[in-house]
Amino acid sequence: MFGLSALQLILILLLTELIALDSGGPQTQLISKPLVVGTMIGMVLGDTTQGMFIGATLQLMSMGVVGLGGASVPNYVITTIITTIVAIQSGQGYEIGLTIGLPVGMLYVNLDILHKILNGYVMRWSQKLANQKKFDQSLHVLYLHLVLMSLKFLLPVVIVLFAGQTVAQAIVDAMPAWLFNGMTVAGKILPVTGMAMLLNYMPVEKNFLYLCIGFVMYAYMGVGTLGVAIIGFGLAFKYYYDQTHNTAALSSSVGGLEDE
Repeated sequence: MFGLSALQLILILLLTELIALDSGGPQTQLISKPLVVGTMIGMVLGDTTQGMFIGATLQLMSMGVVGLGGASVPNYVITTIITTIVAIQSGQGYEIGLTIGLPVGMLYVNLDILHKILNGYVMRWSQKLANQKKFDQSLHVLYLHLVLMSLKFLLPVVIVLFAGQTVAQAIVDAMPAWLFNGMTVAGKILPVTGMAMLLNYMPVEKNFLYLCIGFVMYAYMGVGTLGVAIIGFGLAFKYYYDQTHNTAALSSSVGGLEDE
């Protein structure tokens, strides 16, 4: 099981369960993010830095990918869990972890479709009980949704964890060089693709100057990502402050004119 201790295994499964409940319950989205999950798995495995790096990279991959309505999309949180475990425990880096983690994230699509089909039966069962005025039973049946949600998240993780490092290593060893090199290149391209998809929905033309400032600071002035983010937050807050106060001042002046 990738050399995991019993405590590490329990903590990973508990985290996966919390993510499942968060996704299928109140949806606070406090932990259901690759960056947060990668960091927490890294802490459990004793390599927080690499976990944060993997989480941040997969966070970029997932930007712009949203399952709207009944659509099913790859789950990048599960991908983050598996990628981080394989990368840290095997000691072979992020690219190797991604070769295992990404297909597991794709497997989630099939499980999500099955979950939605089964949810239809659960809803009809609950509705039938409600029509019979068995309201307590009708409510209790709905909790099956959380059970199905938990299984949808836990099954891929459990299968990979209990398959062990030997199986994962056998898969990696069986990969031809061209496929491994392709996955390495894809691992570097996908974050850029995610960022490009995100920028496509943002008002870039309106705020192009700020984009240029951030690029110049990072590419030519040697300012790190955190520094650029802090400055970006300051500029965004200043813009928000100016806009709200200008609107308030304009409303006040217009109101004064009307009073006169």
